[in-house]
Amino acid sequence: MSFKNRSSLFTNILGGLLFSGVALHANAIPFEVDITVDNSYALYYGTETQATNFVGSDSDWTTTESYAFDLPTNNFIYVVTQSDIAVAQGFLAQFTNLLNNDRFYSNDPQWQVTATGRYGFAPYSGTTSDFAELTSQLLLANAGNNPSGGWVATTAGDGNGASPWGLRPEIDAAARWSWYSSNGDTNPTSPGFNHDEYLIFRIAVDAQEVPEPGSLLLMGLGLLGLCAARKRRA
Repeated sequence: MSFKNRSSLFTNILGGLLFSGVALHANAIPFEVDITVDNSYALYYGTETQATNFVGSDSDWTTTESYAFDLPTNNFIYVVTQSDIAVAQGFLAQFTNLLNNDRFYSNDPQWQVTATGRYGFAPYSGTTSDFAELTSQLLLANAGNNPSGGWVATTAGDGNGASPWGLRPEIDAAARWSWYSSNGDTNPTSPGFNHDEYLIFRIAVDAQEVPEPGSLLLMGLGLLGLCAARKRRA
């Protein structure tokens, strides 16, 4: 079965599972994550107001890591990364629902990012102090009380295979490097920004499906046809 490249997460998954008689343990979905970040990252998940689980971290941007875990359907995925070099930087990843092979990428428009303004404090582990640090910054971002004014849209840059990173064969070609654009640059991944702070990327597990342009066109044509049919009946 081929992977369906959607700019969405898990829409109608639970309904389909209930229809088929499959029960999810504690409303969680098994996921596989393939990720790399230049120059380092930590992967967490949790609620909108609290980081509850540490998945893993890495500081070697030349490698791609894979993780498998059960993701609660009412949670957020959080990617923490230090923005500290005024050269190419970026976040490249794919997230695969192992129940139905739906997949989304780091350039999904529903990702958000927040800038903490804190350098040298990036939480990169599962320690109590790192959970407290991350949770405190989530609360500030939710209140809009930080350097980025809360959560803002991410900006997608170069595609998988671009220099200086090269092709990451573990990640689909549809994925693009994404980052935080503090000045409106349309490609903040290169040459990058010297923010001297850590960033937090997030996406909701229950984010709604965003129809692709082709789907929107077909929907529009269908609505026009319906209106024409109703006029003829009148």
